[in-house]
Amino acid sequence: MTVRSINPRNGQVVKEFVSNHPDDVLSTLMKGRDAQRKWMSEWVNEERIEAVLELRSALLSMKEELIATEMLEGGFPQKDVIGTYNGVIKGFEHYAAEAKATGDYEFPLDPAGWPDTKATINLVPHGVIAHIGIWNYPLWQTMITLIPALMAGNAVVFKPSELTTMTGTMIQQAFDRTSMPSGLLQTLIGGPEIGKAMVNAPFDALVFTGGRATGLDITRNAGVKPMVLELSGNDPGIVCSDVNVQEAARGVASGAFSHGGQVCIRIKRLYVMESMADAFIAELLKVVARIDVEGQIGPLIREEARTKVREKVQRAVRSGCELLTGGENIPGPGYYFEPTILKVTDDSLEIIREETFGPVLPIRVVRDEEEAIRLANQSDYGLGATVWTRDPIKGEAIARRLEAGNVWINEHGRTINCGELFQGWKCSGIASTNRRITLFMKKRTIVNHLSSEARPHWFK
Repeated sequence: MTVRSINPRNGQVVKEFVSNHPDDVLSTLMKGRDAQRKWMSEWVNEERIEAVLELRSALLSMKEELIATEMLEGGFPQKDVIGTYNGVIKGFEHYAAEAKATGDYEFPLDPAGWPDTKATINLVPHGVIAHIGIWNYPLWQTMITLIPALMAGNAVVFKPSELTTMTGTMIQQAFDRTSMPSGLLQTLIGGPEIGKAMVNAPFDALVFTGGRATGLDITRNAGVKPMVLELSGNDPGIVCSDVNVQEAARGVASGAFSHGGQVCIRIKRLYVMESMADAFIAELLKVVARIDVEGQIGPLIREEARTKVREKVQRAVRSGCELLTGGENIPGPGYYFEPTILKVTDDSLEIIREETFGPVLPIRVVRDEEEAIRLANQSDYGLGATVWTRDPIKGEAIARRLEAGNVWINEHGRTINCGELFQGWKCSGIASTNRRITLFMKKRTIVNHLSSEARPHWFK
């Protein structure tokens, strides 16, 4: 079997790759185990950190080619790709500091109840981690796993999305320029058949970003193992009555339509106060009319993706939604779709209830902020949300009531430090309070009775 990288801007095949066979999964896992044991037994923590930082140097030396490749096979605007590349580079120093500060620690015990006893918590790498990659941020989404996982002491077997294989193989090329042990990162090429084999294999942990249906299938088949799952979102935006209409419209348009709308944390449904809804919507339509689709948004990843988005918009219109702008394919080469705004009055409709992975924004006019918060939380998803207001105190008060793992006030979608603490609620993923590096570690508790004398509670 083969997989193909296609330029979404013109539909032309860029490169074909021969897929791995599902049987290759177990052999890479075994090779990863050997490399991981060497990584932990022959390298001390400081040496591991320095070796992972060599990967940053390799990525820096490959910057222009890497950015061009991701733009070519993803069709993404240059600004988007450069921004995520820079975020990855900055992430190395952050996770290096985290790795230096993370280690074994003692848990305090009451000496009256625990005489001559200490409790030590070991933080230990999982072992070999399976990472099934995503296509919409193929470098960033991979590196927010790879950097902390390697620094925590793990090996990684990585399958890039079959839609962005070129970017995935370049990550492997960058790794191969470092002094880290061969086999510590291995890349498997292929489609769903390789991903399924990885899910079923006895990896020590699994990382996946993608749709909820696939995530549920993974949880049914992966067995009992640690999993880091980010299963998309249906992020609400709330536009308060006090906003500067012109500025908020620019922010909302950017948050809804950037990257072709192919973003897990984009604004996918918007609630606007009725006291200023007409003025805001009119301004938003002006902003959308000025968008350079080719330069600022980009195409959808494949023709089937564009067809799916168009059909969903058509169903929404047939269900009574008012089409304010867009809704059609853009003629010519590539998989471009018009930025689309719909006016909606019923949150039970598919266009509101289910995530749309494209440049589509349904808007509902609401009476007040209470109604907006209620409707925003009325969702199975809980990845992100945005609040737009001139009052930062009110904005934070609303943010604290939203059922989402990430909330932005007068901003959208910017994650901190290369994915740190980026976690969803509800069906958007397996929520965790852990800092990211500890997602790739397990703990061992050692209770040490320092004296060999008998304890009073022992049998006589």
